[in-house]
Amino acid sequence: MTKSIESRLIIVFGLLILIVMFISSFFIIDRVKNYFYEDMQKKIDFMVNSSLVQLLQDKDLKRSELQNIIDQTMKESQYGFMINKLIVTDSQGKVIASFPRLSISFFPSDEILNSLSGYKVIKQDGERQILIFSYPIKDGKVVQRALYLEVSSQNVPGTVRDIKNILLMAYLVSITFSLLIGLLFAKTLSNPLRKLTNQALKMADGNLDVNIDVNSRDEIGKLADAFAKMARNIKMYISELEFEKQKLERILQNMSDGVVAVNSKNEIIHINESAKKFLNGNIEDFINKMEQESHSDSDITIYTSGNLTLEVSRATFIDSYLNQGFIFIIHDITQQAKLDNMRKQFVANVSHELRTPITTIKTYSETLLDVDDEETKRHFLSVIIKECDRMTRLVSDLLYLSRLDSGENILNLEEVNLSELVRFVCEKLKIHAKKKNQTLSCSILQDVVAMVDRDKIEQVLINLVSNAITYVQEGGKINVVLQKEEDSIKIIVQDNGPGIPEEDLPRIFERFYRVDKARSRELGKSGLGLSIADEIVKAHGGRILVESKVGSGTTFTVVLPAKEVENLL
Repeated sequence: MTKSIESRLIIVFGLLILIVMFISSFFIIDRVKNYFYEDMQKKIDFMVNSSLVQLLQDKDLKRSELQNIIDQTMKESQYGFMINKLIVTDSQGKVIASFPRLSISFFPSDEILNSLSGYKVIKQDGERQILIFSYPIKDGKVVQRALYLEVSSQNVPGTVRDIKNILLMAYLVSITFSLLIGLLFAKTLSNPLRKLTNQALKMADGNLDVNIDVNSRDEIGKLADAFAKMARNIKMYISELEFEKQKLERILQNMSDGVVAVNSKNEIIHINESAKKFLNGNIEDFINKMEQESHSDSDITIYTSGNLTLEVSRATFIDSYLNQGFIFIIHDITQQAKLDNMRKQFVANVSHELRTPITTIKTYSETLLDVDDEETKRHFLSVIIKECDRMTRLVSDLLYLSRLDSGENILNLEEVNLSELVRFVCEKLKIHAKKKNQTLSCSILQDVVAMVDRDKIEQVLINLVSNAITYVQEGGKINVVLQKEEDSIKIIVQDNGPGIPEEDLPRIFERFYRVDKARSRELGKSGLGLSIADEIVKAHGGRILVESKVGSGTTFTVVLPAKEVENLL
């Protein structure tokens, strides 16, 4: 059970007072007792030395005369009432006078013997409550007689007892007032401390706007001022920390990289929105995998979450349990991984596309060395030339794409009548459509003029229409439509061919991607035509849209901005 500072102060104050009173009482009573005994001794000494000894020194005095002197002295002396016994002996210890008169003739006490030897004796007998005095009575240097007195000291203990009672009453009154004063003092000391305690508890609960009302100039007042200053400083520091915390949280929440912090007990203490989006609810699986695969802060771990490829690095920190926690930094490298895969696939496709004609040229060239027939030689040389042309087209297309990727301005913008251009392309490719009994038609609702690169847009149209002619079955239909809308120009190439599978649609503009790889290679297609067309349209600020359904045909829509822009790149 805890005690308040008031009770402790009162107890300590009371104990100190009691100790002081006990010690002072002991010395006072002892001093009073000694005082009474010393007073009695002085009175008896005065009585004896002032008259009695002088009267008894006459050696010629007879016993009756000595007795009369004793009786007269006891009668006249103001201190006679104190004397219980008075004996005068000669030099042999025989009683020659006494009060009261004794029947004994000899009184050989130790005190008488010491006095007959010339010594004055004063002795206290506590049991009988008397003081014993023994005086030598000398004639010159010779002891003639001895005077023995027994003085009652019974009134001394009573007086001391009365003094004790008086002191006890005084002490009771004193200690009562002292305790009251101590209580008031304790309250004046504890009240400010109690206020400080209450304010400190409020501060501990987070209320730093406390008013510490302690009107004191002493150490407690200084302590209250220190508390007030501490509260102001803590409030200022907390405000700064809150600001920094909010700033840090805002930074973390708006980071494009994901951040996940876990403590030593695998409890998530922070996760930002990017991390939630990347992990898509698989946070526990992510943490378990990171624990298995990460061994040091320098480790980089690749983690796959759905369609995302994530690069994860980690750092350690000391958590609130004084153990090691981890911070995982998640970087989305999906696009980079995709580009890396595309780059690898691109290199592989280029290698494959070049290897086929090179192999064909090498084979036919080696065979030519052993062929004597002119017609066969001519056939082999035509195959070699055809493959060389194929390699040339492939390299030209690659160089053109490289120029587009580098951001080089390859457009020669001019005012072009797109209606005439579409008609020109259709007329130019109709001969190829007739070879497959296909119907190639143009639907031009109005003349449309735009700032474009004529050759590049012609290349796009030729690519789209020739692809339709190539892949649409014999007897199929191809329709090219030119129309102008409010803010755009649309060139639509529509066919009723076999269509493109839905899973292939997102990839048809990728380089070297073919829906029907075997047939495309037989037809001499490199897989770069749509990629080049898409890049050209993008360079004009437009886009190519595609809609297709297997068995229902395909529709390509070239969308160009209708505004005349001088610098489109």
